[in-house]
This record gives sequence, C-alpha cells and structure tokens, in this order.
Amino acid sequence: MTTPDKSEHPKLDNILVATDFSSASKTALLYAMSIARRHTAKLLVVHVSSSQSEGNLRDAWRAGQREIMDHFMARRLVGVQHEMLVKSGEVSAVLSHLSAEYGIDLVVVGTRGRTGVWKLILGSVAERIFRQASCPVLTVGPSISGQDPEVAPERILVPTGFAPQSLHAVKYALWLAQELQSSLALLHVVTDRPGTQDQEQIRSERMARLRALIPPGEHLPSPPESVVEFGEVTEKILETATRWNPNLIVLGLHHIEEASTTETTWAKAYEIVCSASCPVLTVRTPK
Repeated sequence: MTTPDKSEHPKLDNILVATDFSSASKTALLYAMSIARRHTAKLLVVHVSSSQSEGNLRDAWRAGQREIMDHFMARRLVGVQHEMLVKSGEVSAVLSHLSAEYGIDLVVVGTRGRTGVWKLILGSVAERIFRQASCPVLTVGPSISGQDPEVAPERILVPTGFAPQSLHAVKYALWLAQELQSSLALLHVVTDRPGTQDQEQIRSERMARLRALIPPGEHLPSPPESVVEFGEVTEKILETATRWNPNLIVLGLHHIEEASTTETTWAKAYEIVCSASCPVLTVRTPK
C-alpha cells in the first residue's frame, strides 16, 4: 500500500447526527459531540418527522432544543459549533439532501434494536441510508458497553479481506490512528478450510500481506498488530473484538450498486453492528 498524499486524507469538518430523541440517539449525540470537539468540526443535529403539520414540527423542534440544552447544562457542547434542524419527509431522502447541502463528512446514528433509530439504519427504508451514504457512517449499536463517548478511540480494529473497499477502510483507520495516536490491529479472516499444514503456510502468507499494508515510517504509538483467523467472517471479527477490546471497529463496504455481493456484505455488517461492544464505523471506496 502506498502512502496517500495528504490531499487525499479524510476530513471531519462537518458531522451530522440523526436523532429521534430516544436514549439510543442521545448516546449517539454524545459520541458526535465528542468527535466534533476533537476535530473542531461543525455538528448538525437533525430530526426528521414524518408529519407535515406545523404544530408537530414545532413540538419536534422544542424537543430537540431541550435535548441540546440538556447537554449545554452539562457543558458537553462548550466549544462545539452546532445547528439544530427539524425537517419533514422521507428520512433517507432528507438526510441525503442535507449531507450534500452541508458537505457532511460523517453521519452518526444510534440504535437500541429494530425500533427507533434502528429503523433509520437497517430497516426497510432505513437500510438505504446505511448503504447509500456517500460519507462514512458511525453506528452506536445496542451492545455498546464500557465505552466512554468523551474518550478518543485508543484501540482501532480493522478487518480486511484485501478487496478495494476493505483496503480503503485500512487507509481511513490508519489516518484515524495517526490523528488520535491510537493502537491499530489488522484482522484477516480466511473462510476456506485448509489442512493443518496448509493452514500455517496460509497464515504466514496472509500475515505478510497484512504487515505490508502499513507503509514504513508511519507515526503510530505502537507497531500495528496483525491477526489471521480461520472460520466465518462475522464470528471471527466479533471474537477478535472481544479478545482485543477495541474502542472502534472500521469496516469497508461496497457501494449499493455493486449488487453481486451486497446482500451478504450488509447482513454481516448488520450482525457486527448489533453485537459489537464498541461503535462501528463503515466506509466505502470513493466513486
């Protein structure tokens, strides 16, 4: 992997957090505020209402302002440039429009299961946002435990299958690890079932490929770890996460139009988001 030019580095100037005023979306708001402060970014807090009535929109606006003021009182928003928007319409279309209008670099969402904001992410209409967002999406899932939203990720896990989308995720995670001085672990899961002797040869070859993904001279607090596992991808990612205890998992995903492997890929991403004990950041290769 060649070292990307600095002009190609990701940026986090504008962050959008979607809220339905549930406890899950409040947790997402905490993460979004922390990221915005860390990267001196503008935070756009968005609630999309299905109602077209002015009265309901005013109520939603007041609820959003209360949520914002709650965090003001806790001084969590001190120093964070932010804006609250309440819109009506179809959720994915509204967020897509706002993302383009405001030049959003990261969307943050929270979920507690298949209700509330979970429908926004992985349910019927919802799934389109998760799949089609042109920028990275940070999902704060229902199994988050022992994580402090105010603390920058100290340990970042990146599964990679060496496909373009996962190599792009490695680049993004490497940039984050450098920015935050985080430890980095690269994981490759071999889904074939080789014999014992072949397994060791394959492990050695894949370990070498993982190490080659990190250009020499990168400034990280510790040498990146390389892990090769054999088995089912989702299971091994979650097992490694349990063992290595990351604060963030970074996944590379296909664009929606790449339909040949889309369903399998999204199903795996769904399970990881549901089960991971830390937030999951999904990125896709630039079009």
